[in-house]
Amino acid sequence: MWLNLYYTFCYIIFGYSIAILLSYLFLVVQSYRAQRKSKIDMPSDKTLKYLMKGSPLTPGVSIIAPAFNEEITIIDNVNSLMQIDYPNYEIIIVNDASTDRTMELLIEEFSMVEVPYDVAMKVPSKPIKRVLKSTDPRFSKLVVVDKEHGGRKSDGSNAGINVCSNKYFVCTDVDCIIEPMALYRMMWLVINSHEPMIGVSATMLMNNGCVIGDGRVIEAREPSSILPLFQQMEYLRSFLVGKLGWSSINALPNISGGFGLFDTDVVVKSGGYDQTSMAEDMDMLLRMVTYMRNSGLKFRVAQVPQVCCWTEGPSTMKSFYRQRTRWARGLFEIISHHRKLFFNFHYGPIGGITLSYIFLFEFIAPTLEMFGFFFMIWLIIIGGVNWDTAFIIFGMIYLFAVLMAVCVLTFDYSTEAVDWYNRKRTYTKLMLAAILEPFIFHPIVTYCSNIGYWNFISSATAVWKPIQRTGVKKQKKKPTQQDNKTPNA
Repeated sequence: MWLNLYYTFCYIIFGYSIAILLSYLFLVVQSYRAQRKSKIDMPSDKTLKYLMKGSPLTPGVSIIAPAFNEEITIIDNVNSLMQIDYPNYEIIIVNDASTDRTMELLIEEFSMVEVPYDVAMKVPSKPIKRVLKSTDPRFSKLVVVDKEHGGRKSDGSNAGINVCSNKYFVCTDVDCIIEPMALYRMMWLVINSHEPMIGVSATMLMNNGCVIGDGRVIEAREPSSILPLFQQMEYLRSFLVGKLGWSSINALPNISGGFGLFDTDVVVKSGGYDQTSMAEDMDMLLRMVTYMRNSGLKFRVAQVPQVCCWTEGPSTMKSFYRQRTRWARGLFEIISHHRKLFFNFHYGPIGGITLSYIFLFEFIAPTLEMFGFFFMIWLIIIGGVNWDTAFIIFGMIYLFAVLMAVCVLTFDYSTEAVDWYNRKRTYTKLMLAAILEPFIFHPIVTYCSNIGYWNFISSATAVWKPIQRTGVKKQKKKPTQQDNKTPNA
């Protein structure tokens, strides 16, 4: 009997592994097709500006950035937002009752004063104490909202929605550095879609290691330390393969809370961000999808392959652990709160395909790996391991993982998603991280995921805490020969 159970378990794991590999292969093929299509459909930056900058039909965008105790990076990142090249946008910084000098720095640096403002409570949020605008015409696009402490980013985002005045809004983290052309690239997908575009996800990478000057990334460099380097490779794989692949069949299940564009009206009708959720970004999109499908309305959710945003990732194990356990707990919340969508084609390819994939291969996998690890130890103790077969299977899976990394870096190079400062050095380091990832980074992520699951099951107190910011390397851009040329030169 025990022998039959053992063989049954082995066959199940083998079939499960093959299914994961085939799903990855599907995403690689779909993302490749999506990238080729994007090269045809997405004009050059110069053409984008020419077509959209002078048009009165270009939609306005509100950029909402909640801030809590962000004094280290707040000024640099507001300056970065100010440099976005788009004809019609506003910046809404939501101060969530910071206990450091975040609010003071904003007032001093940007000459902010309180103004009368009629706030329409379109979605739930903690009370807004005051709204401030600048007396300096250079900062006319900037709005600062000072509110009571909500405890989570979702509450700050809702407060920003209550103040925003545009049809579309971008939700971002205040520490993010947005590429000047980001809104052009995202809104191009919106205005050229044959169906209403309710959300656009943009590729994000980590600015750890980059050289920052005047609120912009001057030199895109890979992280110098190993933990952020692993995460950089993970980001590339997630955006250039995962999200781009899902978006090709209109099945993108998540728009990153770090930088994503939404239809304001659909968000309001969906109830805004859930103030109790630990995965407010994914929860928001799924509730938008639920609203659109239940209303019988057509829609699209798209992914921009070009890098539009840079964020500072956790560089210490403590911050990383806190972030990943929160993400895992948030995923368990999604499974629990949106269970009616899973394996349900009434909600389109997102419910019938993507969420089914997430449940089977992202949610279950960490727990299955944990049991597999202990099962392997037990087999070693009793001498039940066929080492020749084990090494062959491990070698095949490991080789596939390395080939996936090669595909990701090839996609990054072919799409010119990032103008890396030193491509040879950068790709060598990223490839090294991919080779080591199964032995170092992946076990850490698996451990954090299982702890996050346990926190949800045990109803441990959930507290949203931003990661500790260390700041980035700053450097003013040196004048080049090209910079010194006159426009007619």
